[in-house]
Amino acid sequence: MLRNLSSSIPALLIGAVGGAVFLYLRMPLAWMLGAMFFTGVTVLAGLDRKVTLRVEPRLRTVMIVIIGVMLGSAFKPEMIDRAREWLGLIILMLAYIPIVTTICYWMFRRMARLDPVTAYFSAAPGGLQEMTLVGEAFGGDGRSIILTHALRIFITVMTVPVYFRFIEGLNVPPMAQGPHFWQLPWHEGALLILCGGAGWYAAKFLRIPAAQLVGPMIVSALVHLFGWSHAAPPPELVAIAQVVMGAALGCRFVGTPLKEVGRIATWAALATLVMLGVALGMTLGFADWAGIKTEAMMLVLAPGGMAEMSLVALGLGVEVAIVASMHIFRIAVVVIAVPPVFRLLGLKQKS
Repeated sequence: MLRNLSSSIPALLIGAVGGAVFLYLRMPLAWMLGAMFFTGVTVLAGLDRKVTLRVEPRLRTVMIVIIGVMLGSAFKPEMIDRAREWLGLIILMLAYIPIVTTICYWMFRRMARLDPVTAYFSAAPGGLQEMTLVGEAFGGDGRSIILTHALRIFITVMTVPVYFRFIEGLNVPPMAQGPHFWQLPWHEGALLILCGGAGWYAAKFLRIPAAQLVGPMIVSALVHLFGWSHAAPPPELVAIAQVVMGAALGCRFVGTPLKEVGRIATWAALATLVMLGVALGMTLGFADWAGIKTEAMMLVLAPGGMAEMSLVALGLGVEVAIVASMHIFRIAVVVIAVPPVFRLLGLKQKS
């Protein structure tokens, strides 16, 4: 275990340097974006030849548990009365998913010349791990699928906070806000730890997708909705979690030839722009109808990672509960609906 953790040190050091640089530059979500950018560039530039950059999966899992508890702490008792307002967002999400999947499938199939299976599972805006596993099970090219989704998340996470900060002029803090380690009462800290451990274990037992994030978030949300706690994980701990998450995202490109990355990246970037464009169009057209702030609805529809988009919402102080819940809904719908629709369409494994 210790040996596996020690192998993560080079990547985490690079990530920490990147986070510190982005923090100095006052960039939004500095620790996560800086770590992701620096490790990603290091890997793609081939500077990791002497030392393999990796992040121990179990370490990343623990950090995601922390993020889950933090996201759950944003749920407030008054949100229960607003649950019925989410119906409009659910309808819009159910429209958004097939629209972007259809457009991006056409791009990957006709323009990028990917085989039907790989194109289909690369186009669906689901979770990276889920789409890769299901896509491979149906005979798709797992490497292309994971690369496409990794780039989609990478590009979205890098651009959306920057857009809000420098185009919309909204304040996205460089790091999480809140009471520090030494200001957190011990009983509140113990309750947060219990939320993380119990939520993770229960979600794993129930085989809930993304158990390490969803379980702690649900338990933490319940604890905060009932008013049993008003605390959140300290910003120092959240910063560490963001460095680990960012470095892990950057390390996903390890072992991928730059030529292959370049070929897939072009179409992945275009597909991501299409998804963001559709999200922006639906936001401008339907945010008032859905009764939600435009920045919150954009984060709901943005095709980034569930944890990352929720962190942006937390930084902006807008509708964290809705953003997190809608991303869970999106991933659940895609995971449930994509395989049977694939069979219904009769797509073949080979072009």
